Amino acid sequence: MRYTDVPVLPVTGGSGSGDTMEVFFVKVTQITSDLQWPLDVYGIVAVRDSLDRKRNYLFSRGRDNCQTLTSQDSLLQLTGPSRAIVLWDEPVFEIDLKVKDKGSSLSEDDKILCLDFFGYNNISYRGSLSYTRTKVLSSKHSTVEVRYAHVMRSVEATITARISKGSGNFSARLTACNTNIGEDVVLLDTRGKEVFVNEDGEVTLQRRVVVVEERAELILGIKAEQLGDAGESSTKLEKKFGFVAKSARRNEVYFHIGSSSLHMVVAWSVLI
Repeated sequence: MRYTDVPVLPVTGGSGSGDTMEVFFVKVTQITSDLQWPLDVYGIVAVRDSLDRKRNYLFSRGRDNCQTLTSQDSLLQLTGPSRAIVLWDEPVFEIDLKVKDKGSSLSEDDKILCLDFFGYNNISYRGSLSYTRTKVLSSKHSTVEVRYAHVMRSVEATITARISKGSGNFSARLTACNTNIGEDVVLLDTRGKEVFVNEDGEVTLQRRVVVVEERAELILGIKAEQLGDAGESSTKLEKKFGFVAKSARRNEVYFHIGSSSLHMVVAWSVLI
């Protein structure tokens, strides 16, 4: 969002857009016989790029805040990146995931799920189109897949959501999609539970930052169900709304779920 409030420039190559990376998911696809589902997983998944070489976290949980993975639901709940991952030169993924030993209070008794790193050689790519790929990491205890995209000539979009009317008595799955890629980034999935709303009315999203290719559209999607007093579903909403990418400023849209309104804002920014 560093350049959201500057004058809008034409979104063309050379006006601040550049190649970036979008990460769609990190998934544990297989475990070996010395581990059993469900798994209480903690640790980090991060990316370093040449903008500042610091870790840009995609997933970060301590031992006292594990995510439980099952054989039917083994996607890590990503919470990053905090800014766009730039592809000026080769970015590096770092993965350090462990499985908590439920019978021990000592971290020394935990098992390594995945301890690995890998780079993406973006410099060797000479194509003109964005594309996706899946990296498969096989180790002693597991197989992990990382799904990501090389997004050509793109800008950053930071997304926020707020309850503008009513309450947060609805469940929601919010997604963002770059039309030139066609795969969803999950911004929020409450899995049938009410959305979490802070005192200011802001809805806490799991992920907020995505990248969109210049001249492409960002499609925001929502699947929501208003919940009654006993948690039963009543009003349902399934809708999508698109914005053409731009170099700065904001777009907004309202989604109405029963008596509640969800106000979503997209803040656009070039990368440099």
